[in-house]
Amino acid sequence: MRAEVSFDLGINDGEVDYEAAFAWETGSLPLPRKGDRMALGELIMVVESVTFASLDSDYIATRDPKIDDVEVHLALRLSKAARKGRYRPSEFYTILSQLPSVSGLYVTGADQ
Repeated sequence: MRAEVSFDLGINDGEVDYEAAFAWETGSLPLPRKGDRMALGELIMVVESVTFASLDSDYIATRDPKIDDVEVHLALRLSKAARKGRYRPSEFYTILSQLPSVSGLYVTGADQ
């Protein structure tokens, strides 16, 4: 399954909202639930919310258990330890870009 993931980098300069966004291919792993902790490389994250969206309006009418077009959005936050690490945007980009399950990576303020 593929999930769209986003999180705030915890960098506050007063002008720009620094964030990271990417697609995560979970493979056979179960999707995390709200409150779960997960590691993305050396970054420890906490799941803030999990949102499912069905693009097929027929599902709503029929409740057919077979759903092909479901989008999953995960909103994460940095754990306290990761926030204390004071990573720069380029460091977030480097860590996340090395993960084979991550694609379409965008990090505000990083040279991409």
